[in-house]
Amino acid sequence: MKGKIREGWFLVRQHMFIAALLFIYQLIWGYFIYRLIQSAMVPLLLRYPTEDAGELSTLLFKMESQLSLSGPEVQRYLWILGGMLLLRMLVSPLFQAGLLYSLQHFNASEERIPFIRGIKQLWKPMLLLHTVRTLLLFLPAYWLIPKLYSILMDSFHSLHLLLPALPYAAGWIIYGWIVHHTMLYMQFGASAPEGEGGIHGTFKGLWVAVRRTLTIIGIALMLGLIHLLIFGAFTSASWFLTGLTGLILQQSYPLARSLLSLWKVCTHFRVWQSTFSKDER
Repeated sequence: MKGKIREGWFLVRQHMFIAALLFIYQLIWGYFIYRLIQSAMVPLLLRYPTEDAGELSTLLFKMESQLSLSGPEVQRYLWILGGMLLLRMLVSPLFQAGLLYSLQHFNASEERIPFIRGIKQLWKPMLLLHTVRTLLLFLPAYWLIPKLYSILMDSFHSLHLLLPALPYAAGWIIYGWIVHHTMLYMQFGASAPEGEGGIHGTFKGLWVAVRRTLTIIGIALMLGLIHLLIFGAFTSASWFLTGLTGLILQQSYPLARSLLSLWKVCTHFRVWQSTFSKDER
């Protein structure tokens, strides 16, 4: 497992161009999400009663906010968020197609990074699998959203009433983690070269994910711990370092996060590739 993590990092170093593209993509996406949240939350926070306004004013503010959740303003933001999600569903598979094609042909291709060719050849299966993944991730929402909405409505005046929602949220997160990694290995199989991909490769990738479940969990835990340590280091440095140094560290964290995301994909790819090669022999 440690060997696969080291091999994954070697692949990351050979694909720094894709890491830079991923960083720019996530930076643009994060900026638009930030602007959306800012436009929704800042006017609301400006109306929050001051400390000397009294408890009644705070209670009225919470009641008004509770009623506003079903208003047209909230629906407008939901439509905007839905449009951004649809755009992300169309763009993300293109990055995945280019990356996986580059990984699959790393030793065989004459090109340094055949990213564009991968988009042209693999965008259809990647888009299909990414759509299936998104539908599976949001499938529990049909049952969970009504439950979470009722809990949220009851907890406006007391935060401890949110505790019943924690098991539902935790279950949804675990389910999402399983779906994400399963579909990732199916994408590896679908992008396999020399006629080994397609539907047969997709289901073979699913079988590899089932067989290597413990390895996948171990890699996720180790890389998750590394991510947590790096996040803690950047956060601590931004607290203690001020001025230009602190600003540079704060702005460089998305790049570190992009490298970690790419590292995770490359490591799991090496797990899939080694298992797939053994099966072929």
